[in-house]
Formats: sequence, structure tokens, C-alpha cells
Amino acid sequence: MRRSNIRAWYRRAACITPLLGIAACAELNSPRSSTLSAAALTAAFSTVPVGFGDVSTSFVGTAAAGVPSAGFWLGGGREGRMDRGSLMGGGLAANYSGEGEGFGRGFGNRGPFGGGVGCDGTFDSGLGRVICAAQTRNGLTISRSAQYKDGSGAVQQAFDSTTTNSVNTQTTVTGTVTYEPGENEAGDDRGGNRGSGGNRGAGGGGRDCWGSGRGVGGLLLGDTATIVSATTSVNDASDRTVTGLAKGSTERTVNGISMGQESTTGESSRGKFTATRVVGDTTSGLVIPVATDNSKTYPTAGTVIRAIQASLTYEGQAAITVTRREVVTYDGSATAKVVITENDSTRTCTRPLPRGPLSCS
Repeated sequence: MRRSNIRAWYRRAACITPLLGIAACAELNSPRSSTLSAAALTAAFSTVPVGFGDVSTSFVGTAAAGVPSAGFWLGGGREGRMDRGSLMGGGLAANYSGEGEGFGRGFGNRGPFGGGVGCDGTFDSGLGRVICAAQTRNGLTISRSAQYKDGSGAVQQAFDSTTTNSVNTQTTVTGTVTYEPGENEAGDDRGGNRGSGGNRGAGGGGRDCWGSGRGVGGLLLGDTATIVSATTSVNDASDRTVTGLAKGSTERTVNGISMGQESTTGESSRGKFTATRVVGDTTSGLVIPVATDNSKTYPTAGTVIRAIQASLTYEGQAAITVTRREVVTYDGSATAKVVITENDSTRTCTRPLPRGPLSCS
């Protein structure tokens, strides 16, 4: 990722994390006359933008290689509605709840948040970064780079499992995915989903992604209308730094930010529509102790702030916009505190670590 691209990414990311600032950077339209309710649109909170599984984030996302098995703004229909007892975007990623791989002392390339970018990249001496070759999968292009430093802060040309103490990884996912109904109009669920280059995604048809088998057209999240055609542009990015990886470290500290945006235009049996979804999260001071054996450990300090804004507009109707913000705080106990603000309603919750349902008041 070049310096100019990094600066542009940070400008976009700055719009995600206040309100968590989604509201600060996008004009929110008050729901007025529409064929859908805001309650129906909250189904958009249940997933994150396609390709988000390739960036560094607290959300559970689908990698580009898995498209279109899950993760689309266009997918799930009424049955995609989010469970109020769940965290949005598929929940917390395993490393954020103590369910990731365990690690012992001195294994910087193992366990939660360990290692580098996992590619045989080229070291750019000007940037001080290892640049991976870009990959294109199902119409989405993934670009990665990493910077490695030892305990004194000196830049290294490659990851060293003994001496590398910090890793900064930067990732972008961009591209276009186009939905086309199947050629068989008899309703045999062969709706297609292709990348902009004509690649059919793994899983292929409408049953997996476009409405759980409801005919060839599929459904929009939270809607009951059948999709005739739709094109979604994707722009995801992340920047994460992990320290405490060198041999002998007793804990790892994680700081990072991710953002993603899906912009969809299309037509359904209800009419022409536009749909946008903006997602962001910020990890601040997340501390994970290094176990003396290979056991799993959960975060003992830090905060993760996560937010999603979704907006849907049918031609000739007012836009519907919904927002949700989750603040997850770790304090060293086996319980994470979670404050959830959805539109104008706030709940205070707790979540057991490493796993368990939300309990809210």
C-alpha cells in the first residue's frame, strides 16, 4: 500500500469510528413513507461487507475466496434478521474472546494475532514494508503489506519468530460483484453471483446467499422483494499493529482500525433501489497474556468499538437508515462489558469469556 493510498484510507476510516462516527460523516435521513420499516432493515447488522474476512477486524467476515457463501448485503431476506442476543457482524472474532489458537512463550508466529502477512513478498526499502503480490478472487482484489520491527524498533526485512517484536499489517479489498438471476425462470434456485471479471463465486447459486432458496432472484436483507439484478462495489481496509511478539514477552498488545463499505444499485420486484452499508471498528490497547503452556487466553484489558450504518432507498420513496454501535470493554475478569446503542436505544450487557450469550439490562 503506497503512502498516498494510506493517507486516503485514513481519511475514510476517520469517518467510521466517531458515533462511532459513522453518523458524523454521513447524513442520516429520518425514515418517512416507505414500503419497509427500520426494524426490517436491522437485518443488515447480521453480516459485514463481502471480503471483510480478508482484513484485520473484530468482526466475523467472509473472505473473497468464499464469495458468495455468506456476507452479502444482498442475502438472507426476512430470515436474515439479527438475533437481539447476538453481537453484530457474525459476532466477535475468535481472538477477541479467547477462542483463538493458544500459544506458549517465545512463539511470536503462533497464537492470537501472531505472525505476519503469510506471503513471500518483496521488501520495499523506501517504505520499510514487505509488499505482497495482489490477488484477485471472485472479482475482488486483495492487497497486503507488513512492517516488522525488533525490540529496539529497528525495521526487519522479514518476520523472525524469535526477534520480531511488532508487526503492522495493512490490507485493502476492492472490487465489484454483480448478481444475475439464473437462466432457468422456473424457480430452480440457480441464481448466479459473479465477480466483475465474470468469475462465479464458490457456492454459486441463490440458495446459499440470495435468500435461502426462495426462487431465482433472491432477497435483500430484511426485505421480501425478489431481486432482479444488482451490482455491489466493495471497499474494505484495515491497519493493525501487534507488539509483544518477541521471545520472552509476557503479553501481546493490539491496536488497529478497519473499515468497509458496500454500495449496491439494483432492481427488485418492489422497484429500483440503492443500498449502502458502512462498517468500522477500532481496537485500542487490547492486551492478551502469553500463557506458560499452549493454553488459550482471553483479553484482559482494552476496548473494541464497532459500528454499522445501513441505508436503503427505493425509487420515489424516502431512505431508511439504521445505525448500531457496540463498545466492548475488557477489565481482566472473565466477563466482557458491552454497551449497545441501536438507533436511539441503549442497552448495557455482559458477555462471558471465552464464550457465552449476551446478558442485557
